[in-house]
Amino acid sequence: MAQVWSRAGGNMDVLRSPDYAERKTELAALGGLLTEAGAGRGSVALVSGPAGSGKTHLLQTFCKEAERSGALLLTAVASRAESGLPLGVMDQLFRCETLPAELRRRATALLAGEPAGSRGPDAGPGTMNQPSVEVANGLRSILLELSDRGPVVVGIDDLQYADGPSLQMLLFLQRRMKTSRVLLLLAELSTVRSPHPVFHAELFRQPNCRKIRLDLLTRSGVHSLIEGRLGPAKARELTEAYHAASGGSPLFLTALLDDHEAAHRPGGEPAAAEPSTTPTASEAAFRTALTDCLYLAEPSALAVARAVAALGTAGSPALIGHALGMNTSTVEHAIASLAATGLLGPEDFRHPAARTAVLAETPPDARHDLHLRVAAALHHAGAPPGPVAEQLRAAERAPEAWMINILREAARGALAAGRRGTACAYLDLALKDCADRRQLAALTADRMRIEWQKSPLKAMRHVELLWEALRAGHLNGHDAGLLTRGLLWHGRYREAREALALWKAYGAAADPEESEELAALTTWMAYSHPSLMTSSGGALATAPPTGPDAARPFGRHAVSVLYRLLADGAGEAAAARAEAILHSVVLGGATLESLHAALLTLLCADHPDKAAAWSDELLKEAEQHEAPMWQVVFATMRADAAFRQGDMATAVRHGEAALARLPASAWGVAIGSPLAVLILATTMMGRYDEAVRYIRQPVPDTMFEARYGLHYLNARGHFHLATGRPAAALTDFESCGRLATAWRLDLPALIPWRAGAAEAALALGLKTRARALVEEQLTRPGTGQPRTRGATLRLLAATGAPEDRPGLLRQVVDLLRPDTGRFELARALADLRDAHEALGAREEAADAGRRAAEMMASCQVPAEWARPGGVVRPAPAAPAAVAPVAPSDAVPDAPSDAASDAAGRPAGAPEERRPPAAEVLSDAERRVAELAAAGVTNRAIGRKLFITVSTVEQHLTRVYRKLDVSRRRDLAARLGLRAPDAESA
Repeated sequence: MAQVWSRAGGNMDVLRSPDYAERKTELAALGGLLTEAGAGRGSVALVSGPAGSGKTHLLQTFCKEAERSGALLLTAVASRAESGLPLGVMDQLFRCETLPAELRRRATALLAGEPAGSRGPDAGPGTMNQPSVEVANGLRSILLELSDRGPVVVGIDDLQYADGPSLQMLLFLQRRMKTSRVLLLLAELSTVRSPHPVFHAELFRQPNCRKIRLDLLTRSGVHSLIEGRLGPAKARELTEAYHAASGGSPLFLTALLDDHEAAHRPGGEPAAAEPSTTPTASEAAFRTALTDCLYLAEPSALAVARAVAALGTAGSPALIGHALGMNTSTVEHAIASLAATGLLGPEDFRHPAARTAVLAETPPDARHDLHLRVAAALHHAGAPPGPVAEQLRAAERAPEAWMINILREAARGALAAGRRGTACAYLDLALKDCADRRQLAALTADRMRIEWQKSPLKAMRHVELLWEALRAGHLNGHDAGLLTRGLLWHGRYREAREALALWKAYGAAADPEESEELAALTTWMAYSHPSLMTSSGGALATAPPTGPDAARPFGRHAVSVLYRLLADGAGEAAAARAEAILHSVVLGGATLESLHAALLTLLCADHPDKAAAWSDELLKEAEQHEAPMWQVVFATMRADAAFRQGDMATAVRHGEAALARLPASAWGVAIGSPLAVLILATTMMGRYDEAVRYIRQPVPDTMFEARYGLHYLNARGHFHLATGRPAAALTDFESCGRLATAWRLDLPALIPWRAGAAEAALALGLKTRARALVEEQLTRPGTGQPRTRGATLRLLAATGAPEDRPGLLRQVVDLLRPDTGRFELARALADLRDAHEALGAREEAADAGRRAAEMMASCQVPAEWARPGGVVRPAPAAPAAVAPVAPSDAVPDAPSDAASDAAGRPAGAPEERRPPAAEVLSDAERRVAELAAAGVTNRAIGRKLFITVSTVEQHLTRVYRKLDVSRRRDLAARLGLRAPDAESA
């Protein structure tokens, strides 16, 4: 055997193996020492290296080859568990089955005679007593006898765990084996601090000792090992990534290759056509290797590795030491040890999956406690709230008060960064462990505020706790405002009033910040939920703010400033201020109201094109934030802008998108806004069945106590008007007008209810009433805007003399612009065509008619709207049934049966019996109705009954409503009279 090693420098088959890449030199060196031993020159070799560097593999390989070559082996493995067992390593060596029985019995007897505990478990080599010397000499004699038969290799692995007496014996043998045929081969884990410094000093004093250091594999070594396992092509593909992930550790590299082969083994899980070059460290082999490495490393290394895994980065030694209760130098040594194994890189684990694996092997209680200690260390070091909160989140508890504050601050930061889920997780943890009632209320409000952006309905689950906090005086103004807004959104007005009263009772007006929040809330209420503010003057009576905040376009009083400008009719100034807000304000929960008000101002100031562009931009931003609540606001505004532009298809698309983003139950009273746009757009497009579907959408009664109800009534009025129900239409328009007037929201640019009422009055033959409505609208603020003024003047022309109509309508056509009021322009052209035809100007009529048809087509409006026949162009066939008019307790003075088919019956249901006219008409109404049915004109009826024409029209309006008729010719049948030959106008 010795000749083989001497001749070839070792076993050539072994040295050629790729498993021994970059270990051939070490194997050859050991072979040389064995050759020397065979020649009677005994020596010692100490192989050292970090955990996972292949020491055991090298030792076992060499011993196996030595045995095959004729050497006799005595082997032992020291262990941490037996490090306190005196002569435990010696006992293993001399109980080997390779030792002849007679020699084994002698060795056993010698070791049994050594006094137990003659050296403590931690004893290092020192002065040996006489019994120990006798035992050592006896063991030396056995080795010498054994070496007479051939070379002897004494191999001991994991020497770092060897007991002190055994180390003494080894030194004794080393000093006396220089001329023997014995090779003493030792392998130990290299550590920053040697566990046996005296032993090492004594060992290396002798000239027959050789130290062999195993380093991590280089890139070339990694390539060789991969090539031997997977072939040249895969080696070229994988070397870079696998070297980086393993750090050159043979242990980790072998494990990664085992997992790679398992993942791509034929018959296993289907592999990707082009497997990733990034190693996956989620399989069993790597996890096992990592765990083995940690438990084999020095004890402090395991604790430090867990701390690094908990931190997510190596951190500073001082920080880790603070968390673990270790001094900095101990941590530094442990980090160096982990880096030597290839597990740690300069800043973190070399492979990201290693962090998960380290935490996974840590017992849950220990892991949670570690995260708490790391959180405390980070907080002590002045770390930002986010990293500290992540540690608390991993610990799954926050037992100290400062931790609750950190979680709340971190939640705010996460929300600002768009990480809503993370913010909710922080708050949920804080809520779970918070004991302070005032702090609990604030946390609950924060949680509701985040949830509100996604689901206004789900957010209401926090209301009860906030109510209790408000009653106890534990809720600040900002959070009291949140509670009140939530109640208002869902139409819970009684509770909202109570919340406001409680808030004021606790001194909101006395505290400047609370007073500011209250002012912002009441301003918003005044235009969105004005029924609660009527007693204090309504929205447009709200004074503009003063002080520093008034000068900022993005201040809390933006809503008040904008609406005051509109109330004064300063549309262009309002539009400029609105655009300043849109340019300056960043989208967020606290700025949503200002942005919404700015968009609405652009619409009312006759800039739907600008409102559309801004709505598109804000909608895109809201989608990036994944905030459905923000999305529905801007989608609704986009739909409204499209309708005002005359783009009906786009209005429907955005309106439907708004409804789809939230379930109907989550919309609260605000559902009136998208429904209003959808009813209007589908009505104008002649899609009456779709309009009926939107009208039948259940809405809360309290919607009619909010501004959204005004838009809804106005839209439904236009549906009734378009489908031949002018009496029902007039009911809705007048109900809308009464509420708008009472709430100080009577702005034609916001809700042009008088225009709708005038059209309904014209359809009912009430021309005087129609003209009065139009003239009154011209006196309202904001009617100077082109779209509003054009629509009003078009109706004024309809109430005037035929010869005056063309001139007035030409003014309207010149006033309106296709980009901001295409549909109104189309209607004005259609009316101009009719006016020219009535005067016999056929060429002018044809030109206006052609332009009207083109404009109507561009609005996706059917040709019926452009055909001759007057201002109102009803559908050829009205739907069979529509939803009921709002109940009288929701809309003041509005009857609940404004139309015969408005009783909420499903389509196709049998018609209910209508009461006789005598049961529903007063005597005065019946007399006027009978004369009108007989064909008597309004003026003649007034003379006959000694009443004014205006009173006649008022009586007829009520008659039409009660009898559900839209034309005079229908009165006779309802009154049981014979119809006249002709109807008087």
